[in-house]
Amino acid sequence: MQSNPQEMKSYFSKISESLEQKRLQQSFEMLTFLITNLSNWQLKERLNELENNYKMMLRYLTDGVKDPQQEKIYHNLFRSVYQLVDQTMLETKTTYSWSYTYEIRRTLLYSPPETPAQLAELIDGLTGKITLTDLLDEGEEKTKNLQSIEKEREEIESKVFRLIWTSGLWTDDEEKCWSDVLHNELNPNTLQCLIVAAVILNLEELFDMRKINLLLAACENRNEEIRQRALTGILLFLRRYDKRLYLYPNIGNRLQHLSEDKRFISDMLHIMLQFILSRETEKITRIMKEEIIPGMMKISPLLNKKIQMDDLFGETGMDEKNPEWQNLIEESGLGNRLQEFTELQLEGADVMHSSFLHLKNFPFFSEIHHWFTLFVPPVSNLDKKPDGIAELLLESSFLCNSDKYSFYFSIAQMSATYRKMITGQFSADNSSLKEMMNEELPGSESGKIHPVARQFIQDLYRFYKLFPRRRNIEDIFEMKPEFYQTPSIAGFISDSESLTVIGEYYFQRNYFEEAADVFNMLLLRKDASHETLLQKKGYCLQMTGKLEDALDNYLKAELLNANNSWTIKKIAYCYRALKQFREALSYYRKAEQLHPDNLSVQFSIGHCYLELKNYSEALKYYFKVEYLADNREKAWRPIAWCSFLTGKYGQAADYYKKIIDSNPNDIDYLNAGHTCLAMGNNREALKLYRSALTGSGNSFEKFMESFTADIPDLLNAGVKTDDIPVILDSLVYGM
Repeated sequence: MQSNPQEMKSYFSKISESLEQKRLQQSFEMLTFLITNLSNWQLKERLNELENNYKMMLRYLTDGVKDPQQEKIYHNLFRSVYQLVDQTMLETKTTYSWSYTYEIRRTLLYSPPETPAQLAELIDGLTGKITLTDLLDEGEEKTKNLQSIEKEREEIESKVFRLIWTSGLWTDDEEKCWSDVLHNELNPNTLQCLIVAAVILNLEELFDMRKINLLLAACENRNEEIRQRALTGILLFLRRYDKRLYLYPNIGNRLQHLSEDKRFISDMLHIMLQFILSRETEKITRIMKEEIIPGMMKISPLLNKKIQMDDLFGETGMDEKNPEWQNLIEESGLGNRLQEFTELQLEGADVMHSSFLHLKNFPFFSEIHHWFTLFVPPVSNLDKKPDGIAELLLESSFLCNSDKYSFYFSIAQMSATYRKMITGQFSADNSSLKEMMNEELPGSESGKIHPVARQFIQDLYRFYKLFPRRRNIEDIFEMKPEFYQTPSIAGFISDSESLTVIGEYYFQRNYFEEAADVFNMLLLRKDASHETLLQKKGYCLQMTGKLEDALDNYLKAELLNANNSWTIKKIAYCYRALKQFREALSYYRKAEQLHPDNLSVQFSIGHCYLELKNYSEALKYYFKVEYLADNREKAWRPIAWCSFLTGKYGQAADYYKKIIDSNPNDIDYLNAGHTCLAMGNNREALKLYRSALTGSGNSFEKFMESFTADIPDLLNAGVKTDDIPVILDSLVYGM
């Protein structure tokens, strides 16, 4: 079992579930099975000790012995069992190289690295060298020192990240060591941010109170890079370990303290929104791949005819854009898509993922910590620095750090001419986006997702989606539940304003199941008497196929406003979809009174009469639609069919001729054939049936399914029962 990742994962989940259900005996039994397969006698002894303590507690309870410390003892026991489970899982995964994380951990166990204290000494030495080098004048000596420092910093960062990322439970000394490094403002910012990232990744694998203490403290760090990463880590930690947090009241107390700062609540909310936006990334990538790029490729030949090289590199062509280019884009239909992407980017959506997902093959990305490091242009490349692009990338808040490195390494390989052109274009685009953001959200910093948080979450996204060794590393972007559904998080965003923002975020992006859930939470707060919330919840339920529940909400909204035409039409639609046609007709007639010229309503009334077999009334409404509609063809099919059902075969034949001359499908040919058959024109009927068969992909089975369903209507039209098999046989022989 333990060599099979899926079986291991299932077994770990069962242990966690048994603990959440407080079934300790079952947990001990499963732990025994796991520990038996490990050569760690300490874990076995600890298991026996905890199980004996539990049996003793059960004996006291059975004997009716009352202990005022019973709850505290019980919680301490559970904390100890949880910790033993964590340690057992950690060792099991390490033993069987569960993932890349545990491969590295196994390597470090056989070849112990420097201790945290030793690494802290190296960091102090590096900080001293940086301070001294900053005092030197610009020149060759300073450049050499910077190159040496960069190499040393890189080695230290790699060791620190790996040690923390793969560590077990910290001691008090380890917590203090890394906390001191994190709060020393003289230490390199890149190193401090990597420490936070490593802690976040480690906590996804192992519950460690000392590591969460470090993150909680980092939430108050003055360095915004550190703070935003820590806040993101806290959110992920709470989602993963919510069900055991009742055992750690200190965490709740620390969070309560942090929540007294309004900025903490606001930032937590915006980080949640960024995770919601991250769900759009794959959709955006697909649109880029399937629509935007193929569309631009089609434009390319036309563009080549209109653009000469002088337009790009001549004296006056460098900064002047040809207005014909924009016309080509608009004519191609891509203009709206590109505008939509710009708006998504301003909002914080990850529109750049598709551009950079194939640029993660540089050797730089073979080191795991590089996926989380802040962008710092390599000093060793100063002699071939790509035309100031490093400074532009440092200033840019629209690219995450990972993509900045991809961009930098890509452009460094280009010729000077192309480098200059792309640098100029990037600078212009960067400035334009900044201007658009300022116009869109003037002076409303509190309403924006912090760029540092956005960049870090996008860095995380690239790691979990693109890191080559990501197999068996659980994807945090696929985890459930949603953040707002996690009780320990919900306490921070339980106010109506926050829930409204979250609900709208889901709603506007068509995540209707989650939106309905949030709107329901809001309705419970507002005593279910808010018309708009009832409408939106109903719409979400309708879009997820829960029509009866949707109808219930629409009817409640109608009680609050009986003349809202949108609500009335939605009620009518739900009744019609539920095949309750009389009720649907009643509401469509109400909608007609409010908007007598609404052709969609007229059309729907006709459909209801058709379903109720009142064909004459149905025809009246279809003729009205045909007379008033710009697209008259819309009414032809129902007019033709109702004419057939009411015995007006000549009229039906006329309309089917119009349809067949226009844009027919296989059912049109079939119904036209029925009309000819009813009129006694068997030869023409056979001809039309052959066309219907061809239109159905020459599937006789599909044709017969449609034909058989219409036999009662043919019999009502006077076609003899004995004639039907003869017609069908003639059709088969004709094939």
